[in-house]
Amino acid sequence: MPRAADPNKLEFYVYRLQVGNAPFYVGIGRDKRASDRVPHVRRMMRRQRAGERVKWTLSTRVIRQLLRKDLEPRIVYLPKLGSRKAALVRERVEITRLVRRGTLLANVQHNPNRNIPFQVIARVVINAQGVRRPGSE
Repeated sequence: MPRAADPNKLEFYVYRLQVGNAPFYVGIGRDKRASDRVPHVRRMMRRQRAGERVKWTLSTRVIRQLLRKDLEPRIVYLPKLGSRKAALVRERVEITRLVRRGTLLANVQHNPNRNIPFQVIARVVINAQGVRRPGSE
């Protein structure tokens, strides 16, 4: 994410990515630009299908898995904070709150469960939607 010229300028927000009521990622973004994370993953998937090399992260792998199951992650914006510093603090607080609640997140920073495989995180989100896999009946 590009650095702000003035880190105290009121232009940052914190958001969650979730499917239904199941959050799986917390991030910060900048004013005038909604999160590009899901469209970015779609572009990565197209590049990979075209034979181009793609660098997958924990969160992009979870999003890819959800998209393959026709589940569209949505953005839930937390109340706007303004400064980058305040948004970074709020992001950490939100990650801690969700982890204490037992939520598996695809965040790497501030996440004590960052080593959980992406398939497990995606499966928890998918199962929270009531989606059944073939042969699981």
